[in-house]
Amino acid sequence: MIPEGFTLSQIGDRLAANGVCKKKDLLNTANSFDFSYYSLIGKLGLSTKRCYQLEGYLFPDTYEFYTGMKPQDVLGKMLKNAESKIGSNYSYSGMSTDQVVALASIIEKEASGAAEMKKISSVFHNRLNAGMRLQADPTIIYIEKYVKPNLSGDINRYNSYYNTYKASALPAGAICNPGKAALSAAANPDSTDYLYFAADKAGNYYYAKTLDEHKANLAKGGIIEGGSMQ
Repeated sequence: MIPEGFTLSQIGDRLAANGVCKKKDLLNTANSFDFSYYSLIGKLGLSTKRCYQLEGYLFPDTYEFYTGMKPQDVLGKMLKNAESKIGSNYSYSGMSTDQVVALASIIEKEASGAAEMKKISSVFHNRLNAGMRLQADPTIIYIEKYVKPNLSGDINRYNSYYNTYKASALPAGAICNPGKAALSAAANPDSTDYLYFAADKAGNYYYAKTLDEHKANLAKGGIIEGGSMQ
């Protein structure tokens, strides 16, 4: 089983632990093998700003794999599933499918459950429409925890493309592989005026229209300011 929100790196760990294939081979194949015959991947093109070309399209689901499989066969099975599960099923005006997937991947990491996903999606859509940075902590965690440990050479080369405290809009690619609920939320956000949100340790979410309201919510929830949206 590949859960919602798993990264390519985590998928590699799980497959390696079960003898399906080596993690290093999976990561290398994900970037070196030509998967462009899958329409979702073919539309992406190659980008030097994107750390893993397939991130976001390895659809979370239960799969049947075998020990000692070729990495391209493992990835192909997951991409084939994404073709039917994602395909053209999720759209939002002015956004490409890849942008919807990227946004869904952040929502997947920010929300503790489906109930909050559409509200969080509205915050991000509102910030994008207002020309504000997303300032989503999971984009930093992704680079630090799931990208840099697998890199050689300049391990900081993707920072500015994924860190949404620095990037002007969406990251260069997805930061995990989102499930159906997050994809639906990205394409169908609630209608709100919220520009900020934060969550306390108990899992309560606080939404605000202004920075002053946001700061009041942080105080109310006992939330450390450095770990929340500014």
